[in-house]
Amino acid sequence: MTLQQMNYILEIDRSGSMNKAAQSLFVSQSALSSAILEVEKELGITIFRRSNRGIMLTDDGRELLNQISPIVEQNRRLSRYYSQRRDTDRVHLSVSAQRYPFCAKAFVDYLNSLGQKPLQLSLKETDMAAVIADVADGTSELGVIFISDRTERFIIRSLEEKNLVFKPLVTLHPHVFMRKGHPLSEHPSLTMDQLRPYPHVVFTQSESNLNYAEEAVYGSGMDFDRLVYVSDRASIYNIMVHTDCVSTGSGVLPEGYADERLIAVPLCDACDMRLGTVHRRHHRLSDAENQFIELLRITSVAKE
Repeated sequence: MTLQQMNYILEIDRSGSMNKAAQSLFVSQSALSSAILEVEKELGITIFRRSNRGIMLTDDGRELLNQISPIVEQNRRLSRYYSQRRDTDRVHLSVSAQRYPFCAKAFVDYLNSLGQKPLQLSLKETDMAAVIADVADGTSELGVIFISDRTERFIIRSLEEKNLVFKPLVTLHPHVFMRKGHPLSEHPSLTMDQLRPYPHVVFTQSESNLNYAEEAVYGSGMDFDRLVYVSDRASIYNIMVHTDCVSTGSGVLPEGYADERLIAVPLCDACDMRLGTVHRRHHRLSDAENQFIELLRITSVAKE
């Protein structure tokens, strides 16, 4: 089995779709399928099973994934090591985060602090499952997610299975986002029962058993009869500004990073949210990562 075939297997598992994996890897679907068939024939196992929900690992496939993941990751670390040796003065930071505006602010504040230093930075905003996958496969060194009492046991177990650790940073109480002038905007606090008559706007999720954890902090979005799914923060802001849609989140709206026409009202019957970082178990945080984490802590508690 080649390293390329190992990468193919990991990407198919991450995307949950042969077609999506082929697009991400810039190969044809037929070439990807052939590569997987070669590995299955070589090892005498079936790696993936197709269903109406997509493509999933078999038990043998899951065992294989556990075997090859460290190999692929070690290769990536080796490549990064020699790449960084060629440019020891370059600042590196790669972050995958759930879609919260204060994460973007912390990233920008860190970027501005570097002045004219050579740098290679990346920030990816996505759902929880993709954040965890990015850190597990080395796409990002650092992840930023929220957990709650309701979701902690499940998420921590999922992280441990991928040899990742969660480091709590701050605790925040959930708020309801809505436009100024919304029928609920004058209330000092709100309950889930008060929100149910209004459309609830949430982020589109990837196919993952971690999906439920995204909104479990607030009382699952499935409690709402009317749901509006979007893929990015700008769309959520625009929809809420021009409709009676509501959304839920940290309550932090940094100036310049959120729509000034929105407000945040405390949600009283919800679990607290614990913001934290995710990294590989034996990963030693760099100076850049530690500086970003401190800025993240500051921006996540700064109410404008």
